[in-house]
Amino acid sequence: MGNLEFLRARIPDYADYATEDARHQVDKQMRAALGEALAVMREQLAPEGPLLEQLDGLMLRCEFSDYRVVRVAEHACFGASLLERVHALDRRIVEAAEHVRAVTSPEELAAALDGAARALDARSGAIAEAPVR
Repeated sequence: MGNLEFLRARIPDYADYATEDARHQVDKQMRAALGEALAVMREQLAPEGPLLEQLDGLMLRCEFSDYRVVRVAEHACFGASLLERVHALDRRIVEAAEHVRAVTSPEELAAALDGAARALDARSGAIAEAPVR
């Protein structure tokens, strides 16, 4: 299954990147997919100390857009290679959310949070570096 098909199977109304509005919507969808998984783990595992701080920090990232990325996305040229790259990175975020939902211990959660943060960073970086019109 390709990345786009995977995303559409997991997020039926996946907005993609065809228009400026769709780019804003897909950003919200990706942050929501991860944020919902994080909220579930916050309740189920009730982490404390540094792990709770790490979880809350990542949840905060999911609540708000990275405006540097949003500005670039509004004017970026989403050609085939960039679309392929961001679809793969969106898939990583959805897979990271699935991984977060599957953890059963604080140790597993810490590793899952690290992976999720890296996925968000990679997606933001790819869009921020996109060529603009």
